Amino acid sequence: MGAWGFRSYRDLLAERFPGRRIRKLCLQAGFTCPNLDGTVARGGCAWCDNRGFAPGLATPTLEAQWERGRDALRRRHRRVDGFIAYLQSFSNTHAPLARLATLYARFPHDFPECLGLAIGTRPDCVPDAILDLIAATAQRTFTTLELGLQSDRDTVLERMNRGHTVAQFIDAVQRAATRRIELCAHVILGLPGEGLDAPERLGDLLAGLPVTSVKVHNLHVMRRTALDDLGCATPGRAAYLDACARLIGRLRPDQALQRVVADAPDAILASDGWCHDKQGALRELHGMLNPVPA
Repeated sequence: MGAWGFRSYRDLLAERFPGRRIRKLCLQAGFTCPNLDGTVARGGCAWCDNRGFAPGLATPTLEAQWERGRDALRRRHRRVDGFIAYLQSFSNTHAPLARLATLYARFPHDFPECLGLAIGTRPDCVPDAILDLIAATAQRTFTTLELGLQSDRDTVLERMNRGHTVAQFIDAVQRAATRRIELCAHVILGLPGEGLDAPERLGDLLAGLPVTSVKVHNLHVMRRTALDDLGCATPGRAAYLDACARLIGRLRPDQALQRVVADAPDAILASDGWCHDKQGALRELHGMLNPVPA
């Protein structure tokens, strides 16, 4: 189950790329989101830091982002043998098919040391034609489709202005799986109204779906977001790690955890900053998942 007591994304990549240490490199490809542009809603999800969506901000070219990201990751890590290009910001399938085909075709060969592609998006942004394109991309390079679920309760999704349903997520997963597309699901623990048994429910749901990996996000409150306006409380470190351990305990052994703790800059973080101590939180989680016998 890996060094942390669960199968990590590093473990997964070590199996796919034996003998090499691979890192994920985040890129912003200039997309928007149907929950921002009015296709589904406006204003974004309640937790979104909308300052990141301000129009007119200059975005460096993908090539410039790639070089900057490579340099930063090499400074941060002692060993890097290659990179997965991660189209992270906004909804990276929310565009005409021709634009997506042109973009995806650039990976991996246009970017030095690129060994694969991860595409972050929403479950209501993957019609069959786009899934066919992603499946074709996966035939030539390692490809993962990352879909945000966040909560397994439609009432919570609606309150958070998420703009899609649980049924849409399940449908997207099933249609992607028929095309043998590798899938990562995103969930958040600590959303208001999710219920005390949310970790168990989410874990059981994901364990029953053809999902290869999972990202678990501790709820953040960013300044000047809807959650901040609501005065939303967030779980403390102990409560979050307990919930995270309970969710992990329900996943299948073959499902990898890409993330269990996420942080944000203090300048925009309105909630508790315990998340900055990721390594400490991981060590504590490891102890919860692997208790020392009395």
